[in-house]
Amino acid sequence: MSNSSAARTNLTSNSVQLNPYQVLGEGSFRIAYAATYIGGNRNSQEAVAKCFKPRYKIMETEYFESDFEAADKAIQYAEEWNTMCANPYIVPRHTIKDIRTILITRGDIHTIGGTKYLVEPLIRGFTKFTSNNGWISDNEKWQGKIMEAFTHYTYHRSGGNLIVCDLQGRHKRNTYEKHKSRFELTDVAICSRNRRFGPTDLGEKGIDSFFDNHVCNEFCNVGGHWARPKNTRAWFPKQSSTSMMRSSQSNLLQLTNRSTFQPGFGGILEEEEEDEEEEDNYTTSQQQLLLQILQNSETTQKLIDILRTRY
Repeated sequence: MSNSSAARTNLTSNSVQLNPYQVLGEGSFRIAYAATYIGGNRNSQEAVAKCFKPRYKIMETEYFESDFEAADKAIQYAEEWNTMCANPYIVPRHTIKDIRTILITRGDIHTIGGTKYLVEPLIRGFTKFTSNNGWISDNEKWQGKIMEAFTHYTYHRSGGNLIVCDLQGRHKRNTYEKHKSRFELTDVAICSRNRRFGPTDLGEKGIDSFFDNHVCNEFCNVGGHWARPKNTRAWFPKQSSTSMMRSSQSNLLQLTNRSTFQPGFGGILEEEEEDEEEEDNYTTSQQQLLLQILQNSETTQKLIDILRTRY
């Protein structure tokens, strides 16, 4: 999908100069460094190189294995969205004011000094629109509404099997040629019924949590009613940062499992433990004595004795 009209790639530039002293941003799991393309048709342009923090190296392989698959699937739906929005019989041009196009960034893996980096074109003026845990920005501007609608659209188009979420990037406006205005997104996630898109795929509960927080707006239901799940609920704490779960925990993300979650160390979700009754440490003889106490007129003194033995 890297040659798709909805893909934003490194083009023919396959080498970069990393600036390890210029940090562009830092998330729960990764750090983004400034870089510059060397050669190719992006020569001298700004790039960003993202690597995992040392403590999260354990999730690096699983993430990189699924990242391109998620990007390719997101590009597929972005291309369908762009085609739909360009059709004046489906979307009247005045309805979305030439702000329709969505591009999904698809980078490449570069190993520099023994460390793996995801390298891609830099996005300036970065905005977080949604996360993968159901969080949606409370900014009511049209940009955020379109991003919500796009996620809803991917659910509808996939037959309810997934959503493209964790939408972040910018809307790049072209004042002189409005038809070239576009959204540029990066680091998108996918939540799917069969959880096939890596640690940022929060499965059925990710889908449920988005729709529990999503209110359809004027950009939804274009061309007819879009499907959405019923009887949804929020399974995760709503936070703007991206959430991850290990593949070994996939069973917890099925709707048949009633587990809810809490933020873990650095954003890795952990199962929320239900309150349990304190374990009863009484021995059988103590239980029998307590029963006798309840039946005895000298209850007070004997109860005191029991409490003394316990505490």
